[in-house]
Amino acid sequence: MNPAILAGLIFWGTMARVLSELMTWSVEHTQQGLLWLCNGMWAGAAGMVVYAVYRWFRYERGQAHKEADHER
Repeated sequence: MNPAILAGLIFWGTMARVLSELMTWSVEHTQQGLLWLCNGMWAGAAGMVVYAVYRWFRYERGQAHKEADHER
């Protein structure tokens, strides 16, 4: 089974559940909840980008040390 498909199904199932629960709230509470959800997703995406840059930097730094060791 493809993990990406599984993660997508879990994510969209959770979103459907959250939205169904929000329908029972007032309009103001629903809008605020969706705003927090949106901000949380943006923060999660930013965290993933920072982590990817960190891993890339660590990999590049490791490669530079290997090249320096090779020249000795």
